[in-house]
Amino acid sequence: MRGLLGSVHDWTPLAEGEVSQAFAFRSDGRDLVLRIAPRRVGFDKDAWAARALAGTKVPVPEVLHVGPIGEGAYCCVSERLGGVHLTTSDEAHQRRCAPAVRAVVEDIAATDLGDSAGWGSVDPATGDGAAPDWTAQLRSLLPENWDYLEDRADREMAEELTATALGITASIPLERRLIHGDLNPGNYTVEGDAIAGVFDWEAVMIGDPLWELARYVLWAPVMPSTRIQADHELDLLAGRGIEQRLRALVIVNGLWSIDIYRGMANAPAVQLMLNRLPFFREEPRPLDTGREDYWLRLGRRR
Repeated sequence: MRGLLGSVHDWTPLAEGEVSQAFAFRSDGRDLVLRIAPRRVGFDKDAWAARALAGTKVPVPEVLHVGPIGEGAYCCVSERLGGVHLTTSDEAHQRRCAPAVRAVVEDIAATDLGDSAGWGSVDPATGDGAAPDWTAQLRSLLPENWDYLEDRADREMAEELTATALGITASIPLERRLIHGDLNPGNYTVEGDAIAGVFDWEAVMIGDPLWELARYVLWAPVMPSTRIQADHELDLLAGRGIEQRLRALVIVNGLWSIDIYRGMANAPAVQLMLNRLPFFREEPRPLDTGREDYWLRLGRRR
């Protein structure tokens, strides 16, 4: 960092993500953040998002530098925005911030995509999506088959839900919008009741903005702050006829999680998803009246 920026001081370790290490420091009167990770693509997407959302309502930190740092590692230097993570707040504060979180999802979705093409994961070099349509993007997140699930009933459920979700998305016309992709409470900060910064754009996509709500709904039974956000948005969107769209995205997120956590040998998380998904084999229930017995229900397979 001295070679890149000159004088640097006040180094402070920050909470680490699943992939990167992070440090706060100061240089030339600026508060900055250094992150180090084994792959570069997420940092390039951070830089793309900072450019694409400059001048919008979405507070994305400026990226000063992305590059290699030693063998098999990359670094990203960006400005440090203020605020705290919402998970450190009490329930009352989390409830007050729920409208602001929903507003930033909408502000991201309102971003002008210009003459970009495609859907799905954003190529930071071009701004294009990697898939020809939204259904193809969702299909790309899932394995070709579910043969690795040892239990026959689990395999049949996963196969059925895969077909159900992709069938729904292929039959519903969608607007092409920008999505953060992983707007969980660890990827933004708040000051007061407002969003102070939005970070970690590695999952940025072009597609259906209901993706974020689907992730909140999926994890709501086991993550209190996410339950608060899910409740707020389900109340807000009730009566708009989005149940099938939301069902499809909850299913894909759940199946995707099974595949990810199996690869990480995280058996409890795989079990959680296998307990969570069977209810979505049923037709969706209204967002307002079907919450506890469908959308947010957590049971056991057997």
